[in-house]
Amino acid sequence: MPHLYKLKNTDKIINVVGTFPRASFVFYAGESYYNNQAPISGAFSSRILGVPPGHISLYEQDVDRSGTLDFALASSSATTGQALDPFALAVAAGTDPTSYYVGPNPHYATFLVKNGTRINFRSVSNAEYNAKNIGDVLYSYQPLSSSLQKYYYSASFARFVKSDDGVPPGPSTPVTGNVTYLYALKNTLNYYQILNTNYAFSSSARNLGASGSDPGSIDVGLVSIPSIFYGDSINKGSTDLRFYVTGTLVGRLQDINYNGDLIQTAPRNSVGSGSTAGIILYNEGFIILTGSWDLSSGSHTESYGTNRNYPAWVNFAQTISASAPHAISSSCLLNYSGSNKIPTQMYFITAPKNQLNHSNNITYRDYTTPLAMTTSSLSYKQNFNADIKNTVSSAYADPTGSFQKITYITTIGLYDIDKNLIGVAKVAKPVKKLEERELTFKLKLDY
Repeated sequence: MPHLYKLKNTDKIINVVGTFPRASFVFYAGESYYNNQAPISGAFSSRILGVPPGHISLYEQDVDRSGTLDFALASSSATTGQALDPFALAVAAGTDPTSYYVGPNPHYATFLVKNGTRINFRSVSNAEYNAKNIGDVLYSYQPLSSSLQKYYYSASFARFVKSDDGVPPGPSTPVTGNVTYLYALKNTLNYYQILNTNYAFSSSARNLGASGSDPGSIDVGLVSIPSIFYGDSINKGSTDLRFYVTGTLVGRLQDINYNGDLIQTAPRNSVGSGSTAGIILYNEGFIILTGSWDLSSGSHTESYGTNRNYPAWVNFAQTISASAPHAISSSCLLNYSGSNKIPTQMYFITAPKNQLNHSNNITYRDYTTPLAMTTSSLSYKQNFNADIKNTVSSAYADPTGSFQKITYITTIGLYDIDKNLIGVAKVAKPVKKLEERELTFKLKLDY
């Protein structure tokens, strides 16, 4: 029989659990590999999750899919007089719905219809959305994925471009243009320079925003790590970058001072040993590499698609950069640990003495005692003196022990203030509850 009890403040403990999951990336021949995961093939796809190596599939809900839905064909059917639903996918009687398939088992797709709410996908631009008519279908294919990105900026590459350079801004000359991902981090980097002067976007040593013949212009490599790969932040002191040539370690960077500086620590006495080759933004997930010295001391040359045709920290993970050549003699390794704070709540649920010792289960009463005293078309009267089954064990075969009310607790439910069920806990084995016994159950709920 269920009972409701209100939890006191002393029955709840709210805590935060810190976790530090490790992450590892290997970059080689145009591919990245996450935590040494090997691709798994399915019946319809060579990659069962539908994403390239080194990628995470959001929710992993699009499994073993190959193909798409032909939305253009479905939408064009409206001119034939077919009755279409708001998603333009309903077909006339007798029409095979698989005729809209491109491939044997198409990927999932999310839909929305343009209406007055102006709700839109983030991947659809405002201009594209405005060009649609009311009632048109917008869609986005699954799976959504995420992975590391590498960007290279040569010393001559413009960090930002304005369309009105040299022309005073005015009504006829609006300020437009674009900035690089690197330049977009200017304010963030300057914010952290109070902790470490190497975070300064521009200094006497180098200027990350300079390009061409401007003083302080340098080559820069930018590695972007999405937050899904580390959580709240990257754990300080855990970052480890390694550069290999034909399997031999030629350089290693670590933030050994826990202040964001990436210092070359290996091999010992190598070129650049002890020098700072970059910085890391722990909370934002960016690694900015500025080291351009030759890690192989002139013994190896290879095209990385940059101004440096030798192993250098600005070329780290360059193989995954867009249109970069696949440097098959070089490989890179990135290790770090994330930092996650998981809120937890612990509840102490008490079954008091002399309570919770009655049950409405039909096995609770003695089956030899009739439950109904009188029944007719006008009335039904129960036997309020029905005997309760005595389950107390005895050392003898015939007599039973002294009678006790015994119940068995199997399930505990958690309810909110409006009595909505928000959690259910079940015990592995029913727990015996005697009248003189008080029981306390400890429940833990993670978010």
